[in-house]
Amino acid sequence: MDSTLGIFNSQNALTDAGQGAAQTLWLTWIMTAAGIAIFVLVMGFIALAWRARGGGRTWWIVGGGVVFPVVALAALFAASTVVLRGIAGHMDAPHVIEVTGKQFWWDVVYDPEGRALRDSNEIVLPLGEPVEIRLKSADVIHSFWVPSIAGKMDMIPGRVNRLTVTATKAGRFRGQCAEFCGLSHPLMAFEVVVLPPGDYAAFLASLDGEARDAVTPTERRGAEIFQSAGCIACHRVRGLSEARIGPDLSRLGARAALGAGMWEMNTGNLAGWIADVGDMKPGAQMPSYNHLSGPDLRALVAWLESLT
Repeated sequence: MDSTLGIFNSQNALTDAGQGAAQTLWLTWIMTAAGIAIFVLVMGFIALAWRARGGGRTWWIVGGGVVFPVVALAALFAASTVVLRGIAGHMDAPHVIEVTGKQFWWDVVYDPEGRALRDSNEIVLPLGEPVEIRLKSADVIHSFWVPSIAGKMDMIPGRVNRLTVTATKAGRFRGQCAEFCGLSHPLMAFEVVVLPPGDYAAFLASLDGEARDAVTPTERRGAEIFQSAGCIACHRVRGLSEARIGPDLSRLGARAALGAGMWEMNTGNLAGWIADVGDMKPGAQMPSYNHLSGPDLRALVAWLESLT
């Protein structure tokens, strides 16, 4: 069954939507072209040395096989160092987002030293404005990578790494854990949504305050099941639960993806996730709730989908 998101086609290191990715792509093309040119020239020097006689052969071998590659590679090293220092450099950023990698999902906090607005498995960035992303890990080493926007950086337990990114194109882009972190490492993705600054401010405002109230009888029944079934012990829903063991569900219905970016958010996938999470994501620490009756499962799904 192919239920993964079509937006995942946007994970492409050759399509830049951020300053870091653009610099990395430029360096990639330069290094590739230079590597091909060096190879061709060295092969040419070898051919000339092969045909030369006496001291001429020695000159071609030393000059073309030693001196030229050393000088060329030193120049490329210097150029790459300048570019990489620029990519990794920390600039003053008006926005701060804290991202913590966990097996196998992402805890996201906007303005961690101020309003501390929490979300999960999705990162929203303002278009054209620098953002400092503070990277942490709660268990093992993970690696944060959004190839279309910025380079990768490890997330190490007990340490905070900082990555400054500036998105240059609006849209949705796929991110991925790039460090093997356990059984479901390949299923630990996330989505980056780049919005105009005004829409970004509105998004942050939507994270403040309580989650949307249940309206219909089915939704109210779903909220009751969420509490009675024990979901409330692990998942945070603003105004209802402050638990942080599992992902924040306060705006689950507004996300495009389920299961840390691996499944399209729809009724069938959400019901399947609740009933048998181990089948959809091996190694996930959430228990399966296949003991719920059909009506109760549908009510719980209806309430979760209403959380926008």
